[in-house]
Amino acid sequence: MRGRRTSALLIALSLGPTAASADLSLHGFVEAAGGVRIVDNPTQARDATLGEGRLQLELSYEGPARSRLLIKTDFIGDGVEEEGEIDLREAYLDLSPLEVLDLRVGRQILTWGIGDLVFINDLFPKDFISFYVGRSQEYLKAPSDAIKASLFPGPVSLDLVAIPLFTPSEVPRGDRLSFFDPFARSLAAPGQRLAIREPATTLGNTQLAARLYRTFGSYEAALYAFRGFFPEPVGMDPSRRELFFPKLSAYGSSLRGPLLGGIGGLEFGLSDSRQDRSGTDANIENSALKYLLSYERELWADFTVRAQYSMEQMLDFRAYRASLSPGDPRKKEFRHLLFLRLTHLARYQTVELSLVGFYSPSDEDAYLGPQVAYKVTDRWTVTAGANIFLGRKDSTPFGQLDANDNVYVRLRYSF
Repeated sequence: MRGRRTSALLIALSLGPTAASADLSLHGFVEAAGGVRIVDNPTQARDATLGEGRLQLELSYEGPARSRLLIKTDFIGDGVEEEGEIDLREAYLDLSPLEVLDLRVGRQILTWGIGDLVFINDLFPKDFISFYVGRSQEYLKAPSDAIKASLFPGPVSLDLVAIPLFTPSEVPRGDRLSFFDPFARSLAAPGQRLAIREPATTLGNTQLAARLYRTFGSYEAALYAFRGFFPEPVGMDPSRRELFFPKLSAYGSSLRGPLLGGIGGLEFGLSDSRQDRSGTDANIENSALKYLLSYERELWADFTVRAQYSMEQMLDFRAYRASLSPGDPRKKEFRHLLFLRLTHLARYQTVELSLVGFYSPSDEDAYLGPQVAYKVTDRWTVTAGANIFLGRKDSTPFGQLDANDNVYVRLRYSF
């Protein structure tokens, strides 16, 4: 990181003071955040779920021939974990060697698909812990060390991504939030953490992703392909009591455009679990078909509603059911998930009231995330909210977090 920053400064200075001041920019923010659990959780030694000071610096340089260098780094003092951390969020170089080709090389945030907090073809890493404890939603997307090529040969556009270094999604593992231990078949004991094994860094384990897309009038259609690993540790190794990331191939499509005065969308995905294509290994996630319907509309001035319905169909369900041992949690063949986001802007758009909600009738669990953000000035923003989890079973995604309801507040100064 230090070498890249020095290079940017040297290039800027070599162009003279006027060019340097025009092409080199520094932005960022300082933020204080705190959160606390509001229900008793015997698996957690502390009630605090969030307590940190954060400084983010974003340095960008606009170079010659449509090149650009960006470095975004967070400096964090974490009071919950009682440690300091430097988090290199992004560090990439943009190049345009041809009129029809853009390249981005380095650490970057990758995302695609049409879902709002529902990820069908977006198989890049996520930080669910940050989302569940009340950090800004920008931290839900975790960075990847990757090479991305974007081609624009004509009526269609193509994105190609190579990720040589595997980055896992951050999921609850026992620090801050309780989690379901699949080996003990219960919530993890206090202080217990699960061992997680990541794929080896080899040329053969390089993850590859592609998106082919084009517009048809006001509509955008896309095809997706992915070959790599599940981003979450959905494989179990009972002999080592470790979780791991099984091999995955995925294919999908999406369509988004105007519908009934709003914006509608369809997305489809096929997950091919390459290490358990027969579905007979209960320790590895089965292949699945995934569907998403979405609709967004501004009902009146400054009030927007977005609703989604997603369904996941487990393939080889009979083989999966036959492979279970007595006492194992049993997933259903069809998982249904309803999503709603309400957003209202008030006081000349300086106040944002929002509510995010999930409900799964098949898992019998739910999540609610109310939030209010007040822009005091152009630079100062205060945000407060809550994360509420409901669930009848400890083994479901939101059910395992049922005793982690928390409230949080953030104060940010941007510059």
